[in-house]
Amino acid sequence: MAALIVYIVFGLFPIYKAFQVRRDPMKSRNLRKMKALNPEVELTPGIQKFYFVNYLITGILWMLTGVIGWLFGMNPTYLMLALAIIAGFALFMAKWRIMGVASTWHLVVLALAVVLFVLYSLWQFRNSKVAVLPETICIEGDYGTEIHYQAIDSVLVVNALPDIRYCKDGHGFVGGKKGVFRLKDGSDAKFYLLGNEAPYLMIYTDSGLILVNRKTAAETEQLIEELKEKIGNRIVKS
Repeated sequence: MAALIVYIVFGLFPIYKAFQVRRDPMKSRNLRKMKALNPEVELTPGIQKFYFVNYLITGILWMLTGVIGWLFGMNPTYLMLALAIIAGFALFMAKWRIMGVASTWHLVVLALAVVLFVLYSLWQFRNSKVAVLPETICIEGDYGTEIHYQAIDSVLVVNALPDIRYCKDGHGFVGGKKGVFRLKDGSDAKFYLLGNEAPYLMIYTDSGLILVNRKTAAETEQLIEELKEKIGNRIVKS
């Protein structure tokens, strides 16, 4: 609830600024600064409309992110990032259509942000792995964890994943699925899937269900054999 209030408060401020621009443009600090730097610039209806759209979209994004995160118990980070990139391109198009100018640097920054995000995701994926250690099974990379063998009640090897309702805190791209997901039955499960190929290991622990695999089916089969040496008959195939 606290996070929702923060997002709504941050969202209300730019929405207030949007209608302030519509009522009296000179109350906008950005427009005053523009006029001060270049007194010859006329605050045309197009310029006013662009700043109105800019503030309005920013406020709506903040509030929408908070509401969705609160309703579905989701971490809003990835949602906000995705919406911000979409909004950035929308504002670029709005400036071009409304004001008749295209800010090249704006487009370059957005494209660079997308490229950096993709490269970071690929780097995280390449550095993710599941290792069977003497005392624990270690999952490395983002959303990684370490599971002690004594905390494992049982491991069920399956060829299909349980039905998922939505992601609470994580992501499902670049060939895998990581984080906490709400299942169709209403329970939560942690996913550390590094690939889309079966089999999958459903690890039942004293802290909840964890689903794991490696990047290929062959590597996951090797993981199963390695785990058998550590937990014996607690691992079974469905």
